[in-house]
Amino acid sequence: MLEYLRGSATFNTPPAWPIAEALVAGAALLAVWPSRTELRLAPTLILGGAFQLGWIAIHLHLGVHGDHDPNGLYSAQGEALLHGEYPHSEYPPGAVALFALDTWLGGGTARTANAFLMIPFQLLCVAGIWALRTQWTPWLSAFVALWPSNAFFWEFRFDLVPTAALVIGLLLGHRERWLASGFVLGLGAIAKWTPAFACLALVLCLLRRGRVRPAELQLLGFAVPVLAANVPVLLWDKSALLAAYSTQNARTVTAESFVYLPLHLFWNVSPGHWYFQGADVPTAANSAAIWLQIVAVGAVLAMAALARTRASAVALAGLAPAVFLLTNRIFSPQFYVLVLAAIVVAAALVVPRSSELLTVVGVCAAATTANTVLYQSFLGAQPVATLPSWIFISAASFLPTIAAVVWLALRAEAQTSAGPPELTPALGSAQRA
Repeated sequence: MLEYLRGSATFNTPPAWPIAEALVAGAALLAVWPSRTELRLAPTLILGGAFQLGWIAIHLHLGVHGDHDPNGLYSAQGEALLHGEYPHSEYPPGAVALFALDTWLGGGTARTANAFLMIPFQLLCVAGIWALRTQWTPWLSAFVALWPSNAFFWEFRFDLVPTAALVIGLLLGHRERWLASGFVLGLGAIAKWTPAFACLALVLCLLRRGRVRPAELQLLGFAVPVLAANVPVLLWDKSALLAAYSTQNARTVTAESFVYLPLHLFWNVSPGHWYFQGADVPTAANSAAIWLQIVAVGAVLAMAALARTRASAVALAGLAPAVFLLTNRIFSPQFYVLVLAAIVVAAALVVPRSSELLTVVGVCAAATTANTVLYQSFLGAQPVATLPSWIFISAASFLPTIAAVVWLALRAEAQTSAGPPELTPALGSAQRA
């Protein structure tokens, strides 16, 4: 109802709307918390699917144009592939193939088809979190299924594809199905290659424990889809394939990234005209941002390698791509789709007490709401110079999220025994019902 009342504008709408939506959803989830053991998977999936369908239906009814990416970039690159030309895309081959499917189904535009195609991937995320089978996962699944602050990016981006692959790949790793885990993470990596960090973390953990054969299976499974997707394109148009990596590498720090905050504070740098463009930073500052990311991701990978339990290793493997995205000098608000799922998986596996879990989820809820407010209410179509308060909203989004990730990483590294209890037999039976 609140999304309907907000109207058809995509950007520059009052921040009261996403804040009110978050408050309503948060109140409902807190009301369910005392009876979380009574939650069932099938109704959660049905409700989550209905929520996403309803969100899309409201936008179609209102004539919401949506964002530039599905209307412009996805459609253009999809049309190119459908006409026999591989585009010089900043995305890997799996994403370009998805754009072509979106455009074909949408009759020349990816906007509506992409929205509907993302629904099964969101439900896969929900089911994958549930299947981890700790005492927190039924409620955490409901949180991921119904949290409205990521719904805009579910509809108008494709980040649910690598996110679903990450969640299912981690689930399979937790069950020690290494070949399947690597394969699913590889499927995610051909859409956006961040799930590769989770695969690397699991391989390092296995090798440190002397489990060479499982590590080989993990790598083999990962290599199959990656090679199957990239080698044909490499033979077809090498320069187009490499554009997915060279295009991003050529960009410098953007004002919408976390690393811009300390650079702005201590280096006195300025944003560009638009927040998503390169900021006015010296070469040394850009290099410092790159090294910050390398150190942060390297630290999480090292922690995963040294993890003492399977649950902590899987949790840290999930946090590795989240750390990569949060410290990336080129940030996009849709990254929170994967980041939130990674945090939820880690919390499900290593958080022992309900008060700690609710704190982590509350922090993420506030951060994702700030992210949506920043993108849709402030920065969507206005030069940043006209918005002096935007940097505080950016800090309200990044700082709590990074604090939650750091705390979860330390909690995982300190874990010496099994994580939170698994679902009780009664709950397990209910899950299967």
